[in-house]
Amino acid sequence: MPEAILLLAVLACAYLGFAALAVSQDRHWHHLGGSRHCPRRACTVLRGMGWMLLLAALVLALVRDGAGFGSLLWATVVTVGALCVVATLSWRAHWLRPVARLVQHLG
Repeated sequence: MPEAILLLAVLACAYLGFAALAVSQDRHWHHLGGSRHCPRRACTVLRGMGWMLLLAALVLALVRDGAGFGSLLWATVVTVGALCVVATLSWRAHWLRPVARLVQHLG
C-alpha cells in the first residue's frame, strides 16, 4: 500500500511540475486567461515550483525503489508526466487555470 501511494505522489509531482513549467510560458499563460505576458514574479514562482516538484518526484522515486530502479522509474514518470501535460494543454487547457490563478494570488 505505501508503495502505491508513493507512486501516485511521484506521478502527481511530475505532472504538477511540468504543468507549472508550462504555465510559466507566455503562450500558455495568455491562453489560460492571464495577461499577454506572464509577470516576471509569477514566472519565477512557477519555474521554481516546477523544478522543485520535479526534484521532489526524484526524491520520492529514490525513496520508493532505491537508486537503481528509482532513477529509471523517475525518468519514465517524468516522460509520462510531460506527455500528460501536453495532452492537457491540447484538449483541456482550462483544467490548468487553477495553477495560474493560485500564482496570481500569491504574487
